[in-house]
Amino acid sequence: MTSLELGAQIPSWQWHYGVDELRDLVQAAEAIGYDFLFVADHVSYAYELPDRPAPRYAGAVPQHEVLTFLAAVAAWTSRVRLQTSVLVLPQREPLLVAKQAAEVDVLSGGRLRMGVGIGWAETEFAALGAAFGDRGARLTEAIALLRACWSQEPVSFDGRYSSLHEMSMLPKPVTPGGPPIIVGASAPKALDRAARIADGWAAQPGMPPGAAASAAEDMRARLRAAGRAPEAFPMQLSCPLAEDTGSVGDTLAAYRAAGFDRLGVHIPSFAAADQIPIDAYIRRLEMVKRDVWPRVLAAS
Repeated sequence: MTSLELGAQIPSWQWHYGVDELRDLVQAAEAIGYDFLFVADHVSYAYELPDRPAPRYAGAVPQHEVLTFLAAVAAWTSRVRLQTSVLVLPQREPLLVAKQAAEVDVLSGGRLRMGVGIGWAETEFAALGAAFGDRGARLTEAIALLRACWSQEPVSFDGRYSSLHEMSMLPKPVTPGGPPIIVGASAPKALDRAARIADGWAAQPGMPPGAAASAAEDMRARLRAAGRAPEAFPMQLSCPLAEDTGSVGDTLAAYRAAGFDRLGVHIPSFAAADQIPIDAYIRRLEMVKRDVWPRVLAAS
């Protein structure tokens, strides 16, 4: 059985906080008792143009680089798990990602979890010179390459997109075999991929409770079809960190009843105008841990 955990998104994108504020927040979250902290990933956002459809998130969007930022978080904290949620792996050079992730795992003393996904922003892929159409196949191969780099010495790998022969990558991660790889997925093919090769699954954030129950049962069926034990496979889902902690409690309790065991809260609005002071964000985290989490534990 996987253990029940409570996590919080570090608001290092969309809203713009200073470095000192973000440091205060992650240290507060650890002191409050959160089990893991997760960080969203993008490299670049497209502005809307007359000949380009409006992107999901457009223009001047603050976004800290996820692995560089987690290296700082590793130094600011001592216990809490650190997770990319999720890094768009197919648009990045996977050998470099393997090196960067190993470094964060070393700096954090083995606390990194690698959440990865295929991405959706075709304009971002193009800006990075990465292919978009075959990103699913690239993700599958990149995961295999990460694991090879984290477990072999010397490293040899012969893939369709990457190939290396008798190469060295040291230091290895503190975590034996490397950080757990959590696949963020919602499309059927991506869910199958997660069930086959991932160490866990991150569902679409903010999913309605009814949909969460169906999604969890669907993933369990996919795991059984892949010959894997659902009870040993972590499933993660987060809801907005609303000011109304009662609604947060209802949602997290429903997620837990559906079978999700890594529960989280993420920033409640993507509008820059709705940014709240960092101390208010911390107070909401405190209320969730104090008032909501005991209820979820009791229901479990």
